[in-house]
Amino acid sequence: MRYNGHSREPATEREMAIETSESDENSRLARSQTDPLWLQDHLLGTGHDVTTRNGTASFVSFKGRQFAVTCRHVMESASDPDVVTGAPNPTVALHIDETVLNLSFFMATGLHVTLRAPDAERREQEVDVAIAELTGSYWGLLTGKKGKKAIDLDNWREPNWPAVKMCVAAGYPEEHKEIRTIADREKIAAPMLSITAEVAGPLGRDQRIITLSSRLDEPHGYYFSGISGGALYTSEDGLVPAGIVFRGYPSTKMEETRRMNSPAVLDNKDIFIRALTLTPEIFQEWLSRAKFIR
Repeated sequence: MRYNGHSREPATEREMAIETSESDENSRLARSQTDPLWLQDHLLGTGHDVTTRNGTASFVSFKGRQFAVTCRHVMESASDPDVVTGAPNPTVALHIDETVLNLSFFMATGLHVTLRAPDAERREQEVDVAIAELTGSYWGLLTGKKGKKAIDLDNWREPNWPAVKMCVAAGYPEEHKEIRTIADREKIAAPMLSITAEVAGPLGRDQRIITLSSRLDEPHGYYFSGISGGALYTSEDGLVPAGIVFRGYPSTKMEETRRMNSPAVLDNKDIFIRALTLTPEIFQEWLSRAKFIR
């Protein structure tokens, strides 16, 4: 974000945009590498509709293995009775039409969720990330039935960090889902947002956090709760994967209502995104700390 004394210059529409269309190549790429991650009952005991809470999963390939990556706080929300109300077996799941891919399974001791968060290292805070390995059958369904692709960290092109001025965050906001009728059947439509905003802090493989911040001339009307776990790309010659989103503002309409009743630094003309930097070295560290590799 650019400052002029205590005032902020609005970003131009050319610089900043929020898009729901998937007609361009970049949006199709982001859609193929992400998907809504639903917080629900393992046996759908609480149903599945537009009120079902969700985060976002990003698909990552590393050393020949495929993973679904989201945020620690999304994983932890699944066990919060205020988030997944009345679920006897709360979990997180991917969907392919009527097929449910639960990231969990039953054991003698009860339900086991396959998402794992990296252990906190000494003198370090917990990382807001959670990872599940996708089996061959799950990944086969996601690629064959839904056209998903993984962010390939084995052939990763490092961004030209000093030259990056804009980034694109992709995810599935909770408050913009709707019911659509397709072939006489009602389906839940979860639009993907592509949020382009200005870099507002240092970038590089030695920087663990990416911050984006832009300001529009008018309120944009979008709320970003649900995009946590989405992929963040640097906007160069095409999109280069560089992060996993863990925060977006404005989050919810309720948050905006609270803001209207109290002073706030940011308002509904602002875009504020934070992401964890994603590189092969960082991802390998996460996998090691989450006990996926030694």
